[in-house]
Order: sequence, then C-alpha cells, then structure tokens
Amino acid sequence: MSETDGIHGRGIGARTIIATIALALVVAAAAPQTAEATARLWLYPDSDDPQAGGHIVTEPAFTLNIENRGTGGGDNTATETVLLVAVNDPTLFTDATITLPGGAVTVDPGMLVNGVPSFDCSDATIPPHGIYPTDFAEVQIGDIGEGEIVSAGIVVNGSEGLQVHFDAIAVGYRQAGPNVRCYDVINPSGHDVTQIFEGTGGGACEELFIDKSASATGVALGDALDYTIVVENRGTCDLTEVVLVEDIPTVPDPQGQPVPAFTVSVIDPAPTNQTPTVIEWNLGTMAPGDSITATVSVVFDQPDAEGLSVDNTACVASFELPDPLCSSATVEVGVSDDDDIGGPGFWCNQLRFAREGRPNAMLSTPELEAWLTAIFDQSAVFPETWPLLGLGDAETLLCRPNSANLVADRLARHLLALWFNVVAERVPTDTMLGGLCPGDQEPPQGMDPDMTIAELVAAVEADLLAGSGDDVLEFWMEVVDYVNNASIPGPGGCDGEAVRRAGHRRHAGHRP
Repeated sequence: MSETDGIHGRGIGARTIIATIALALVVAAAAPQTAEATARLWLYPDSDDPQAGGHIVTEPAFTLNIENRGTGGGDNTATETVLLVAVNDPTLFTDATITLPGGAVTVDPGMLVNGVPSFDCSDATIPPHGIYPTDFAEVQIGDIGEGEIVSAGIVVNGSEGLQVHFDAIAVGYRQAGPNVRCYDVINPSGHDVTQIFEGTGGGACEELFIDKSASATGVALGDALDYTIVVENRGTCDLTEVVLVEDIPTVPDPQGQPVPAFTVSVIDPAPTNQTPTVIEWNLGTMAPGDSITATVSVVFDQPDAEGLSVDNTACVASFELPDPLCSSATVEVGVSDDDDIGGPGFWCNQLRFAREGRPNAMLSTPELEAWLTAIFDQSAVFPETWPLLGLGDAETLLCRPNSANLVADRLARHLLALWFNVVAERVPTDTMLGGLCPGDQEPPQGMDPDMTIAELVAAVEADLLAGSGDDVLEFWMEVVDYVNNASIPGPGGCDGEAVRRAGHRRHAGHRP
C-alpha cells in the first residue's frame, strides 16, 4: 500500500493535509517574531562609563566591570565566563591579583601561555582581537546573567612599559528547533580594557640610579673630603656600556681662567681615564641588582675656591638609556680671616703659599720657621713623637689628612694647627673655650666651657703621650677642631662676628 493510501486509510485526505499546512503558515506569519537570545559582554573600568572604543587605564590598581548586555528573547546568560589577562611582555610582568565576588586569584608569569585564546563552544580561536597572539592567562568567573555586572578588583605589579589587556569570553545557549545549542560569546573589540603600566612594582626594565654625596657640607681651605658615588641597576634587564663620569668643578683664577676647585688625592676604584677636570669609569655591563661605589678623596687646597659654594656633579649613562642621569653634592669652602683662629687647612696653605713664594701668602717663611721653633721648645709632643724637622714636615702633616690612618695621627694634625695658633698669638692661651664664637660646628658634648686654651693643649698632649684609647682621643679631636674653626669675638660680640663672616660668602657654579 502506498503512503498516500496509508494516510487515506487513517481517514485524512491529501487536501486536508495541504490545508492544515497552509493554515499553520498563515498563523506563523501573523504571530510576532521572537529574536534569538544573544549574550553580550562589555568590559570597562569603574572610573569610566561604558562607551564605544577601548578603555585605557594607567593606574596599577583599578576596578574592572564585566557586564552582560544580552539582547533578544530567551535565556541571555553568559555561562562559564572566563576573564582573559594578556600581557605584551612577560619579562615586565610580576603578578596580578584579581579579586572577584567569590575570592581572589593571583596570576603569575608561570600561568601565562603564548598564543590566541579559544572558545569553549566551538573550540575555534577568537577572531583578530588587538593584542593576540601574546602571553595570556585565563581566570574563571562563572555565569553572568543578563543585565548583571561582575566587578573585579585588579592589582598589577610589573615594570614600566608593561601593558595588560583584558577580554572576556563565555558560552551562550539558545534554542534551535527541538535542540539547545551553544554559541561563542566575546566582548566586542571596542569594549575591552588595556592597562598601560607606569610602574610601582619591580622597577623599569631599563633603570639606572646614581647618588653622589660628600662627607661634609663645609670645609676650611686645605681640608680633605671624600665624595662617594653609588651607581645601581635598579631595572629588570642588563644595561650595557655603562659609563660613570665625574666632572671636577672649576673656579675662576685672578685672570678669570677656570682652575680645578680642589686636588684629587685618591680614587677608588681606579678610573679608566683621568684628566685634570674629568674622571671616567667604564663599568661595562651591569646586571639587574648590580651596584658599584666609587670614592674620590680630595683636598680643598685651591685658594681661588675660598669663600665659594662648590657644586660637584657625577653622571652615569648606558647604551639603552637616551639620557644620562646625574647627581650633585655642594660643599661650602670657608673664608679665612685674620680674626679666625685657623684649622689644619688654613695652616697647610700658609706653609705651602709661603714656601712656594705665592703672592697671596699672608705669612713669610721666616715667621713660620720662628713659630715652628717655638712649638719645638714648648710642646711635649712635637717634634719627638711626630718628628718635624722643618716646615716641609709640618706641611706634610697638615696637608695630607689621608696619610693620618690612626686617630692619634689625626689628632696630632689638629693639635699642630692649634699650636701654630697659640705661638702666632691668634688665640690667647688664657681664652676660655666657652668664650669663643663658634664656627660651623657646635660645641662638642662634654666640652668644659671654663677650660682655657693652655689647659686644653696640656690635656691633649698628656693623653697622646699616655697612649689613651681612641674614644678619648676622638673627643679631644672634636674639641680641638671646634676651637680651630672658631673665632675671637669681635667688637659687637659673636653677633657682629657672624655678620662679618657672612659678608665673605660668594657662590660659584660649575660646568655640569
């Protein structure tokens, strides 16, 4: 029996079937159309309203919103939603913490895979989408219903130049006839977020650091001083062809020509190149975390620097960085005056200038020789303990502080200057320490203001001859240094003395 005959046998004619189908088509045409359910994910930072075009974030911590703006009828839930965390350079990435309603997830470099993410529904890779292929990680979010917003706290640690790109993918389901089928869900490329990281965590890939400091902010003419320069690679990658340059500052001589503001005595480590005005170290390649410390010991023996503010600058550069980095230290060079008592630097220069026959010598060689003879006659320390056979030996002790390795040697240097002040009658021996006008130093703690200069000299020599401990000798050195840098009160007392000293101050810049 034919199929038609079977239908006929069920009492339904062919014409009836055709009429029924036609009626169904008419009813379907008359009913309103139902749009397909479609989940739509939008990403935007909490600080920015949703808008067309991608969103840029420059803060290392922000709130990321993932919103399902589903359309159509039916269930628009974005199920099994995954947040994609993609980085442009994994070497710049330290970690990221994603705080979701259900808890926090940490993404570290070990979780990154390189390539293009794929959908769970079709297993196809996502279409061209900005940053991909690149290194990325997946963070599970779960289901996001239509109209629902999931807010995630984002904290990223990394280096300058890092870019972190955020997308979201999910699985959607819709009815297809009698079946339910999945479809791929992703945020449109105009509704993603890119964080341009400006660095708070691990430092930039290419980051140099330099710090220059001086062991004192003020010196007397003839004093020694150490400059310390620290260079560090604080970045996360190697820096090559690193060069450190120390420019020796200059001051004008009486003819207006530049001359070095001081004399360099010791350089550690030894420089690669050195001229009268430039010291250069070729440091080569510095790995992340590498550092080097350079020390430049100098003596401020240039009389043309007296009364000046001397700025000294060091700069470091590498092949990878476009500009050098520099650091400076400023030292005030004190002004000598007839009313000043005079420290080792002052007496160093007076001996040197007189012996060299310089026109700026304040004292003559015969005067200095006579005073040295008086020191030999009155001192219990000189010349036997520290033999001074003449002005040359006295100049050596006063002018070479780096040779004074022991505390006793350093104290002897300051004591010799005090002896010259005594025999030259720059300070009366019956002057009490508390009656002096302080220089750049405060009175040392424990100093007896009623002690006289004569008593001070006797006490210092007694402890030197007795071989007293370094703590005792250090104290006496502070007291003697305080006296040598002080002055006798002027007609207006110490206030008038301060005004007189201030009038001698000048300032000189130098070539950076």
